[in-house]
Amino acid sequence: MSDDGKGLDKDAIYQKAIDRGLLFPGQEMADADLFMLIFAPGFSTAKAVTTVSGRGVGMDVVKREIDSLGGIVSLSTDPGRGLTVTLKIPLTLAIIEGLLVRIESEFYVVPLSSVDGCIEISREELRALGERRILSYRDDLVPYISLRSTFDSPGEEPAIEQLVIVNSQDSRVGFVVDQVVGDYQTVIKPLGRMFRDVEGLSGATILGDGTVALILDVNRLAFAVQRDTGKKPSKVGER
Repeated sequence: MSDDGKGLDKDAIYQKAIDRGLLFPGQEMADADLFMLIFAPGFSTAKAVTTVSGRGVGMDVVKREIDSLGGIVSLSTDPGRGLTVTLKIPLTLAIIEGLLVRIESEFYVVPLSSVDGCIEISREELRALGERRILSYRDDLVPYISLRSTFDSPGEEPAIEQLVIVNSQDSRVGFVVDQVVGDYQTVIKPLGRMFRDVEGLSGATILGDGTVALILDVNRLAFAVQRDTGKKPSKVGER
């Protein structure tokens, strides 16, 4: 990405680096390496601190996030004409919009493009539905499974659970979870060999606090619903 601003001030960056002890007077450095100093924590050439600039934290955060993805950031500038920032991220990474859900202390991500809706349902209502595990939703009969049971999660179901309704190949199925946390932009990371063949998972992601969340494979779980309930999910709009 590029802009048509003033570009980077090489002399100002060089002097600021000397003032902060990052370089010593007279030290020579290639322009590309010098420009990368703006990513150092707390580095800023602003003469005054305002509410939006001068604190030297913005570029530091950018560099740290790119590094965490295994990517590379580089800069090139034409003084008085603009700056070009180049970001390179491994092709093995993909970013999707997801719905973050929780079961006990475990987190899962449902691809948001597959989510049709979410409803609350009590433990008593689930018990009343019996072993058939089929409920009425928007004039459809929708089969569902408990992800707690599917993934053998510990603990006891809360009094009020959440039912996430998803679309899979023009059919609706439901997944019962403890809590719907909310929307979450997800960077997909591949599973290791040990978990590659686990049914119903397509990858993993790392949340902001370092917790690992597993990404659900909606289509494979839909087959699990069909197998466990003995009923093929109805087409959307069918009874």
